[in-house]
Amino acid sequence: MENLRRRLAELHAELEKVDAVDAEARAALEEVMHEIREVLARAEDEERREEASLADRLRDAGRHFEESHPTLTATLGRVVDALSALGI
Repeated sequence: MENLRRRLAELHAELEKVDAVDAEARAALEEVMHEIREVLARAEDEERREEASLADRLRDAGRHFEESHPTLTATLGRVVDALSALGI
């Protein structure tokens, strides 16, 4: 996704340099770029929801083992902390 964002930024920069593109063509390109950004934003939101649910599921799983397997619970906690540190 980051690669696509870079390519969109490059395209936008190139559009800024070009004077010979007629208004209709420029508007069409900008509309497509806007739509792509919206799709990316929705995909990122969905990824964040999935990632958050992963951390939540790990926490929930850890709660089941708190009394019977404290070492496992501590390890799961460290994994959740690592995910959180990565923004996941």
